[in-house]
Amino acid sequence: MKPKRLLALLMAVVTVVSVFTISASAANTEDTYYTYTWNNYSRYDYTPTRNKTNATPVYIKTQEYTLPYNGYYARTLYGTTADNATKFASASEYWINNYTAYVIRANGTSVSQIKKYVRIRGHYSDTTYSWGDCKIAWSPDTTNASNYTYLN
Repeated sequence: MKPKRLLALLMAVVTVVSVFTISASAANTEDTYYTYTWNNYSRYDYTPTRNKTNATPVYIKTQEYTLPYNGYYARTLYGTTADNATKFASASEYWINNYTAYVIRANGTSVSQIKKYVRIRGHYSDTTYSWGDCKIAWSPDTTNASNYTYLN
């Protein structure tokens, strides 16, 4: 085979392999916006589930001017399907009382979160004051996780 033809074939193979590699490793980092609505019947609310694609922590940020009085707690949950994300991923629930962006590791389980479904449980424990609504942005995967404060 002539050198030019061999070089062109090699470049085509490298291009195809890199396209598949980039697609396969795409993280699920796009923010989903959710509003926790706590009421007299339940002090817990859950985000919809999303598919986790890598081993980075879950990202959460409370939106400006929506933090309830005395803050709230967040805990990550996981499952093998979208309907059964009820197992604890984080070791505890973590108090959020400001508008900082945080990340939460799956340190409550030794099970890999990759290709699992995850969600965040919001818990407002203060029964003295209005429940209110709390808006968050969250994603199952995090780009540059070291740029954020870890809750655990």
